[in-house]
Amino acid sequence: MPELNDDDIRVLAKAVNLDIQDSDITDVKHSLNAMLDAIESINPEGINGIEPLPVIFQTGD
Repeated sequence: MPELNDDDIRVLAKAVNLDIQDSDITDVKHSLNAMLDAIESINPEGINGIEPLPVIFQTGD
């Protein structure tokens, strides 16, 4: 999986309604890429045959 860049971080943050300051983007990017690498190394047998469930957040409109 390719590493996330600054724009990817901004898009993901906006998707979950987070405001990440430009000064924090580098730290967030480093942390998320490290977590994705760790998750990628976990590969239980049969995991790729399971369809992911959508995550739906309700806003307080």
